[in-house]
Amino acid sequence: MSDDSVKRTMLVQPGGAPLTYTILVRGFAAAVALAGRTDRPDVRFDLTLTVTHPGPGFPDDIAAVMSYEDIVEDLRRLCAESNVSGAEYLADRAADLCLSHAKVRRVQVDVTIPAADSDASSAGASLTRGRPGLA
Repeated sequence: MSDDSVKRTMLVQPGGAPLTYTILVRGFAAAVALAGRTDRPDVRFDLTLTVTHPGPGFPDDIAAVMSYEDIVEDLRRLCAESNVSGAEYLADRAADLCLSHAKVRRVQVDVTIPAADSDASSAGASLTRGRPGLA
């Protein structure tokens, strides 16, 4: 692993906005203990993260790029909580966890909770949040 992070410069788009790339986490599912339910349904998460580009050469160095595995580990910890209030809470917390990583500039979170009755519709929440102070 090389230490060119000191030499790396941020790539910018015309107008000065930092260059970004997108990480997709689709179909992450985990059992969640929801308040008011005796079962532990598999809740589905779909995330779209806009991440700051690491610079010229896009090195294959985990220290330089955002690892989606860090996000997946955060989601696993979130899903391990007990007495979770619902999809809105999960979406809000997932967005906060994603934005706690400095390289993440914006996140869209979609959470789907299957109905307790297989004949009923699922419920969910969707939100988009950006890092404060960034466009």
